[in-house]
Amino acid sequence: MLPLLKVMGGGHEMTTIQMRDAVADDLALTAEALSQRLPGGTPNTFSNRIGWAITFLFKAGLLERPHQATYVISETGKQLLLNPPLEIDAEFLRLYEEFNWFYDSPRGEYKELLPDEGVCNEPTPDEQIEIDFSQIQRELSNEVVEKIKLLSTEDFKKLVINLLEIRIGSRQNI
Repeated sequence: MLPLLKVMGGGHEMTTIQMRDAVADDLALTAEALSQRLPGGTPNTFSNRIGWAITFLFKAGLLERPHQATYVISETGKQLLLNPPLEIDAEFLRLYEEFNWFYDSPRGEYKELLPDEGVCNEPTPDEQIEIDFSQIQRELSNEVVEKIKLLSTEDFKKLVINLLEIRIGSRQNI
């Protein structure tokens, strides 16, 4: 989150896309790094992480939002950059009361983002959803294949015909 706050340190209003691009340029990220996707294929990992960083910095009061999807560094954020920490993570942001109100919300969905023994390798909630979704897809696919293997030849033919009819029908509705 520190690279994002440093990019915002100039005091200019930036959209989320401008912020993302500025951090990518500042970190000299490769096209390969920028094109990495979450396990399910979408969204882009870097954009997802930038989105969480923006949310966390905003909730901590280090960024302000003068317009929808447009941010500027706050006075608190500017003060922090005068003597910046080595890194900014959820644990560090716990120093800000505003962040704690957000973080300690009844849903408590952000607790998993706190670092474990100084290192935060936990996936973001969006990444976890993608991981879980992929696992469910694999399990469902395996279950369907096993059930198809148990079909008689006649029932298998009926299944193929039904699937072809569904496919053809969906093309005709386009």
